[in-house]
Amino acid sequence: MGKLILVACGAGINTSTIAEDMIRERLQKEELHDVEVKRILIADIDKYIGRMNLIVCMMKIYREFDVPQLKGMPFLIGTKAEKEVLLDEIIELITEN
Repeated sequence: MGKLILVACGAGINTSTIAEDMIRERLQKEELHDVEVKRILIADIDKYIGRMNLIVCMMKIYREFDVPQLKGMPFLIGTKAEKEVLLDEIIELITEN
């Protein structure tokens, strides 16, 4: 079974779409074809417990989960270098194990 990256935001539309697209592009570049990127509402995270491998949050989440959580705001307001650092971290975390 492949890995799952959740891109979570409040409305599940604009901000998460930008992040989702950037993550997918990087996964393709790295030839990581067994990783799914799914845009969701923060309220729906519980549906993915036990299946998700990483959460990229576009807003503050006031809970802890048993997978890494990264702040995705650099995808919206960060410099090109900050976006690359975040993408590097995502690739590193998703390829562990």
